[in-house]
Amino acid sequence: FLYSKRRKIAAASPPKTMARSLLLSACILAGLVAAEGFYVLHSAGLHSTGRLKLSANTLRMASSPPPEGSSSPESLGRRGALAALGLGLATAGSPAMARVVGSPPSQVSQAQGGIQALINPGHWLGQFIGINSHGESWDFDGSTPAQVSAAFVAVLEKLTPAERKALAFEHIDIAEASDSNLKVLTWTKNEWLDVLDVSFKPLGSGKGCTAKVDVYATGFLPTSIPGAPIINTALFFFPFASPSPSGGMLQNNRCNILNKLVQSKLQG
Repeated sequence: FLYSKRRKIAAASPPKTMARSLLLSACILAGLVAAEGFYVLHSAGLHSTGRLKLSANTLRMASSPPPEGSSSPESLGRRGALAALGLGLATAGSPAMARVVGSPPSQVSQAQGGIQALINPGHWLGQFIGINSHGESWDFDGSTPAQVSAAFVAVLEKLTPAERKALAFEHIDIAEASDSNLKVLTWTKNEWLDVLDVSFKPLGSGKGCTAKVDVYATGFLPTSIPGAPIINTALFFFPFASPSPSGGMLQNNRCNILNKLVQSKLQG
């Protein structure tokens, strides 16, 4: 059966064969994205700590008119509902706090960021090429994993405008922060989504901590473009770089800056 099918496809004219191949690829891609979306929603329902329920409540509030005679602001509307759903997806399943530092990204990015951060199509090959991702291991003598994790969070929450510009951290969402892991979603000014992923382990002597730091881009297109997770998944094979405005590669510079800031925080 498969052999006869292959013969029929081979006998078809080149335009028809290409069209069929593109259609098949689109169907496979749509199925993958649908499966990922189902996984996100399923995980959110099973593992969230109430954040998705909060978003659902916000959705109901956004879609219903305010009580008659109420002095509260008007309903959030569709855009507010979209942002609430995106926040629920972005933070679903996180074992610890999830909060936005400073101003949030656009509502389209909020809605799509959690899905793209989960799929990470830009990192599939990027982690091997190294032009849009970078990883390092840092040792902190005399500090526990809990102390180092807290120092990371404190640094991210207190970044100055100059430090934000140097790091290209226009928007920051601390999706997970615990004694063992830190996951931060960061958006550039044009809303390209990158992820800061840190794991903490005690040193063998028990008197320090090792932090394995990975910073990487999640996709070729910014999440402010509707459908970006789907398009970026289709473009996963397309190589792209993340240059820094100050020279060099952005992810390398981010690691250098964050290392100095965290070390300074622990020493101060």
